[in-house]
Amino acid sequence: MKSFLLIFIIFSSIKIYSQSTQTSLNFGKNNDFHSDKIVSETTTNRTFYNRSGTTERTKEVKSYNTQNNVIAELRYDEDNNLKQRLTRIYDSTGTRCLARKFENWHRYLGHSIETAIYTYDSKGFLINASDKNQKGQIYRQTNFINNDKGDPIEIINFNGEEIIGKEKNEYNYDKNEVTIKYCNKNNELLSSQTSTIDYSKVNSDDIVNEHGDIIKSATYETEIKYDKFGNWIKEKHSVIRNGKLTKQSETSRTIKYLN
Repeated sequence: MKSFLLIFIIFSSIKIYSQSTQTSLNFGKNNDFHSDKIVSETTTNRTFYNRSGTTERTKEVKSYNTQNNVIAELRYDEDNNLKQRLTRIYDSTGTRCLARKFENWHRYLGHSIETAIYTYDSKGFLINASDKNQKGQIYRQTNFINNDKGDPIEIINFNGEEIIGKEKNEYNYDKNEVTIKYCNKNNELLSSQTSTIDYSKVNSDDIVNEHGDIIKSATYETEIKYDKFGNWIKEKHSVIRNGKLTKQSETSRTIKYLN
């Protein structure tokens, strides 16, 4: 059992920052705040209510630059033990992430460090992500071929110098959908799926509050409280299962503004 658990943990840690269509579509987006007021730090406490009846509590502390982009993120477990630390380096504008370092503290694996370097083309579109291990050796790379909007139409993943897989994408912007085709290194189709391009866009059946946030959809409801600047400070998220509303999580956030 311990061997299986260790294998699962290693696999999960690898998948955290592996590049995919969904991660690349959200890469570099800042959706933390509604207002332009500069934030220095947030502390977020979250309680998850599992279907088994158990609860799980986490804490995140984020620091921001003057563009309100995250420069450091500390993640704690319910015993206030530091489990992960993520730091990012930006260009001179503070908007384009050039590199990140991810540190993980684990009961079995101990302290591990991964870094990544991001490369952009002349239009500012991401074209390469290179992951390095603790020795500074590149062990994983991802190349991106983008359309005119900067969305990837092909993602090529490498393990070292060897191609391990590809994702090929077809976009329907009117429907806010992307069809993702997963291929092996020989370009053979393995599977496909249709997913949402931008989850922040509102569907016709969604109910939206005055801040533009979805508070009710076909599958969930969210209660949100805001501070005087229009940034959320409390959320209660519930899902709809078999016609019944089930509480899934509660979150509170303390925001420290620069001025």
